[in-house]
Amino acid sequence: MIKSFRKLIPVAAALGFAFAASSAQAFTLKDGTNVLASDSTTLDWNTTGSGVAKGVGPFGAPLTVGQSFQFLYQSNLASVDGDTTSLFNGLDFNANGAKGSGKTFEFTIVAKLNEKVTSLTGSTATFGLDPTSTDNKVAIYYDTAANASTTGGTGFDDGQLIALLTIVPGNTQSTFTIAGAGGQGSTKITALKAEAGDFIDPNYLEGVSAMLFGVNFESNLNYPAGNSDTANFHMGGSAMFPDYIAGSNDIVFKVDGSNTFTNAVPEPGTMMLLGMGMLGLVGAQRRRRTPKA
Repeated sequence: MIKSFRKLIPVAAALGFAFAASSAQAFTLKDGTNVLASDSTTLDWNTTGSGVAKGVGPFGAPLTVGQSFQFLYQSNLASVDGDTTSLFNGLDFNANGAKGSGKTFEFTIVAKLNEKVTSLTGSTATFGLDPTSTDNKVAIYYDTAANASTTGGTGFDDGQLIALLTIVPGNTQSTFTIAGAGGQGSTKITALKAEAGDFIDPNYLEGVSAMLFGVNFESNLNYPAGNSDTANFHMGGSAMFPDYIAGSNDIVFKVDGSNTFTNAVPEPGTMMLLGMGMLGLVGAQRRRRTPKA
């Protein structure tokens, strides 16, 4: 009995971590009526996405632990699960400010969050969501004008709002490493339906509205911004994301991001407890089936 129990321990552990890892939620992408893609898991945003860290420039200026700043982001959808052609013939994935030939729509994303420097190690800085901040939002739009412009910073938040979520501290973190006159880093954002007004429209993102736990957004941050360079963010769009023009004390980044929709999945520790509980049930069953001496 003891030997059998010991043999089952790694099985329970594996089950626990398997459950914890299976958090991606498949969804159907629609244009309000028609299905564009089904059984999808990832929205891939354009590599020409732009981000700006407000008030922490010029580049290379020393940061301090505890320093707070706002970060803005804007981009347009480039593909779903890496597919840009067979499923999305009408998707305009060039953010050049004009609807492309044969293109009929675009999806765009904007975000605003307040970050805080949590640690400095050599040339690497780590940032988390400022715990004292509010107004941390990410929004997705559908737009038949297909007029998003990277350089102009326009057309990213002027379409049909199809999802609005609140960025929360859990698993929201960024790092950036200075390398000579440039640098690179990454960021992960968790956004939930956490506040009044947060929603996801099933006419555009079907299959995740009722079961939505969050959006994990991962991106690469690069400086200089290259073909993502712009001074304009959220221009001419929703009042929820006010117009902003970057100045000399701001840093503009190239941001290449993607996001997945996830279900509420217990932490690995919880799953381990579940696994051990399963072992307890197995042991109880064995004890009931073993005849008394």
